[in-house]
Amino acid sequence: MGVPIGDDCLVTLNFADDQVVIAQDASDLEFMMSRLNSAYTEWGLTVNIDKTEYLVTNSDDKFDIIITDNVKLRQVEWFKYLGARITKKGLDKTEVSARIEQGRKIIGALNGIWWDKNIRPNTKVHIGRALVESVVTYGCEVWTLNAEQKRALNALEMDYLRRSAGVPKLDRVRNVEIRAKMDATETIVDRVEQRGLKWFGHLLRMEHQRWPYRIYSWSPPGKRKRGRPRRSWNEAIRRAMEDRNLEEEDVLDPFLELGPLILLEPGPIRSLRKDGTADE
Repeated sequence: MGVPIGDDCLVTLNFADDQVVIAQDASDLEFMMSRLNSAYTEWGLTVNIDKTEYLVTNSDDKFDIIITDNVKLRQVEWFKYLGARITKKGLDKTEVSARIEQGRKIIGALNGIWWDKNIRPNTKVHIGRALVESVVTYGCEVWTLNAEQKRALNALEMDYLRRSAGVPKLDRVRNVEIRAKMDATETIVDRVEQRGLKWFGHLLRMEHQRWPYRIYSWSPPGKRKRGRPRRSWNEAIRRAMEDRNLEEEDVLDPFLELGPLILLEPGPIRSLRKDGTADE
């Protein structure tokens, strides 16, 4: 039962009143859920069947999971655990897209604040990072971003920065100039990568018997499927380290300051007037 990790098996994940049962096939899952339901009944607890569902990863198989004579669990295409959207492929692009959509809604709800000329620019930046970015980047430490997702995240940030600077898109003022005016040269993607690097350092400093470290260093048995594999989180972290000229011993330092990776747009830099227009 469960997934074998070294000499042990990972059977369940628990957080507060949420529990995830991990199985390798349908028969194991059905047996584990039946035993779990029986144990909870003996303790005077009741499993909420309406909120209990199962997800099959890396497969399109469909089957029934029956835990009592009259109770059958519902199979889903994705579910949310600890605020993160888990799909058949794990944390894929749908999680990032859903976060970006939530960020757009918050930006729209705060539209009056962005355009308010009585609020200082740096205050607007703090509001954006506290109310927009905190929602968008929740759980970003384990994201693996592709180029398209990075562009979408930066575009989301530029949306509220442009409004805050009082410069609509029709004015055709470049992003680097908006960032310079708002003193926000570090991008949201920079901060996502920094958080991933900090988590990576925390992971490497863990005692090696802890589950997060054991899973990180675990290699699944069996052969890979045909075709090009998706870029792993470890590969993304190594790329972020390479871009910042960091070695593994650097991220082991818990007090290391991880500076931003700033990529300036090509072309001349122009200054902005107070009304938001640009000088050549």
